[in-house]
Amino acid sequence: MAQPQVENFKELQRFLPQGDVQNYTRGKTDGETSTMMGFVTSWAQVAYLSSADSSGGTVYVKITDMLNIPSYMSIPLSPPEKSDSSTVSGYRKTVVHNNMSVFETYDSTSRQAKLQLALATRFLIEINGSDVRSPEVLYAFLDRIDVDSLEKITQTGTGGQGK
Repeated sequence: MAQPQVENFKELQRFLPQGDVQNYTRGKTDGETSTMMGFVTSWAQVAYLSSADSSGGTVYVKITDMLNIPSYMSIPLSPPEKSDSSTVSGYRKTVVHNNMSVFETYDSTSRQAKLQLALATRFLIEINGSDVRSPEVLYAFLDRIDVDSLEKITQTGTGGQGK
């Protein structure tokens, strides 16, 4: 079996949601593959802007390949396995969505929402929304990510290069 390799950010971009999502228009993607202190990391991101006639704001979808980051260094980057807390204007909790454990945060005063999902102990999916009416909006973006194909990269060990 080939040694797994970090996905190049251009390869990660194909897993980001394609096209418009609900009342949000897809912007351009960006990303980076870099090496620091001997560790290779890669991330890809896309921004979505709300349509002029909707009440939403901006949503950012980001996928990070953390294959070469040692587990002790990735802990601060990863969502908690289980969490449930609340504040005066919001909450943080772990929920199950389509058989995946998702860390969800929301603040109703600032209308900031975030979803985090650690996938196959390798990929970190983050969806951040500003000026969104509820975190439910963000699940439409999560549902447009091909998580099955991301998981297959980890299982095959090809680093996506064998396709």
